[in-house]
Amino acid sequence: MDQDSPTSVELPDGVGRLVLTDPETPPRDSPRPYLHPLRTPGGRIVSDVRPADHDWHLGLSLAVSNITIGADELDTNLWGGPTWLTGTGYRQVDNNGSQRPEGADPGGLTLGWFDAHGRRFLDERRRLSVRRLGDATVLRIESRWRALGERLVFGSPTTAGRPDAGYGGLFLRLDPSFDGSTVSGPDGAVAEPMGTVSRWLAVVDGSTTVALRADEGNPVDPTTWFVRTSETPMLCAAPFFGATWTLEAGAEASWSWQLLLADRVLGAAEIEASWGRGA
Repeated sequence: MDQDSPTSVELPDGVGRLVLTDPETPPRDSPRPYLHPLRTPGGRIVSDVRPADHDWHLGLSLAVSNITIGADELDTNLWGGPTWLTGTGYRQVDNNGSQRPEGADPGGLTLGWFDAHGRRFLDERRRLSVRRLGDATVLRIESRWRALGERLVFGSPTTAGRPDAGYGGLFLRLDPSFDGSTVSGPDGAVAEPMGTVSRWLAVVDGSTTVALRADEGNPVDPTTWFVRTSETPMLCAAPFFGATWTLEAGAEASWSWQLLLADRVLGAAEIEASWGRGA
């Protein structure tokens, strides 16, 4: 984007701010657009940015930890921070890529995905839309990907060999106030949400519901979830949790998610009724 372009955009109905570029994000944190602060209709902030435990966690963002480009031996990291290396563990290496906005308009964002050395490997068109439902708001995120000159294989630390670390996808780092919250899904409470396969999951405390849905028709469907509610609360629709997914050179794929923010505790039936058409 040129120097006259905005670095952030306020979304409708006060739901939050889309940060397009952030000079405070160093290359090792995989710079990318993110949403923060995200707010309920009543004004409660539900997102966090750069927490002390993981300073590459940036509100709500599209972040993938392991992307194999063509015959590259080292994956590109678009999650931020260190990379899990088989036989070595986590190491900070020179593989942190970036998502660079090239234009923002009422219809959405145009972005390029780049590896650590400036090679562009994927084009993306992202669209955000907001619906207000009384004391709740639904944010829809639609993303269309096109692989460029190389085959792309998307994975996670788990597909690289580390158990129960299948993060990567649409990721929300929750505000610290959600520490100790509960998780529910279409069939009620979910006692062990990590690695759950479900259409949607919700994180609920005494006054607020935050629910995320991976829509039908996504290339990986239904999705697996990476969730924590103790000490480092987070909610991630993680389609590459336990198995890699491939996008061939020149091929396209479309993804869609919905984020529900409500100022009260919602049951499964109310959450189901909130999702928009096309879900």
